[in-house]
Amino acid sequence: MKWSFPPDLNWRRALLWLVAYLAIGAVGATLFAASGIYNVAASVQHFQITERIIKFVLNRSVAVHSPDEVPADLGDERLARLGARHFRLGCAPCHGMPGEDASPIMQKMYPAPPRLEHAALKWDPAELAWIIDNGLKFTGMPAWAGQDRNDEVWALVAFLRRLPDAGERELADLAGPGSHPRAGVSELAARPASPALCVTCHGNSGQPPVSPEVPALSAQAGAYLQRALREYRSDRRQSGIMEPIAAALDDRAIQRLASYFAAQSMSSDTGSGEVAGDVERGRTIATVGLPDGNVPPCLSCHGAGASERFPRLRGLSRDYIVGQLRLFRSGARSQTAYADIMSTVARRLSAEDMEDVAAFFATHPDAQGAER
Repeated sequence: MKWSFPPDLNWRRALLWLVAYLAIGAVGATLFAASGIYNVAASVQHFQITERIIKFVLNRSVAVHSPDEVPADLGDERLARLGARHFRLGCAPCHGMPGEDASPIMQKMYPAPPRLEHAALKWDPAELAWIIDNGLKFTGMPAWAGQDRNDEVWALVAFLRRLPDAGERELADLAGPGSHPRAGVSELAARPASPALCVTCHGNSGQPPVSPEVPALSAQAGAYLQRALREYRSDRRQSGIMEPIAAALDDRAIQRLASYFAAQSMSSDTGSGEVAGDVERGRTIATVGLPDGNVPPCLSCHGAGASERFPRLRGLSRDYIVGQLRLFRSGARSQTAYADIMSTVARRLSAEDMEDVAAFFATHPDAQGAER
């Protein structure tokens, strides 16, 4: 028997019935919500059907919105180390560290923060990056504190990808000294001006930074370090790694940290090794500039005789310098008057210009005193 619509059902009548059913559903949902019958306590789970719908929507949303491009260097151990350092301070207080219990308080959240040892088996790298960058509604998972800092997000992804197969010794090496699952912002509040905490990432006169993505702070201008920390603290400089740390520092702590690193001698091992780029052309950009492109010489602001409120570039890694120039060019670092100067300059530089000038500063620790 062939099925067909009733002959007297036209589109007007069908629309009328549809509107009526939707209105009845809306009224019913409103009455249900207003009754207070549904228990919103974190100690009571959702209905099973509600749980399934939420998980389905979450999984599909992550899959659809995840980025298409994935960096090629996710296997770099130095990048994973940087991610591990932040995981210890920013993620472990809720999710726990491998081999350790998570906070019993955080586990009473609903949904409870999941263990992340096997997150890389459930989500692909692009999906992990999207979750870390954007957070998840109704889960307590926050968005990344630093806007447009995907470069930092990928460091965490690199660490999470190593977790499923990592042993205790490897994890201890990645996380660095003093790692503990409950050691997070509370640790910063207890000892906010501890240089030892900063050294685990930034190194000191005796060791290079944990990753080329991290700046060496030894022998850096003290006034610049103070300015940078205050800008992180006030959310005028974006970094999901540095902003939570700076937020726990008062002015006296910032001054003590800046003085400590400014007094350090620069490490002879910058950790840069061989770098791509034309060093001699980079020297020209640093000392003469690019007059045809209206680019001033770098050393006019970053040289030995310049204001200490500008950073010194000698000994910084090629990866860090190029990364910061890209952030300036994209506008991710343009929220202050100082940053706006560099944003203007960076927009006039080609990718090749950035590589060359970064190669010069990374391979010439004495570049500060180069002739101008």
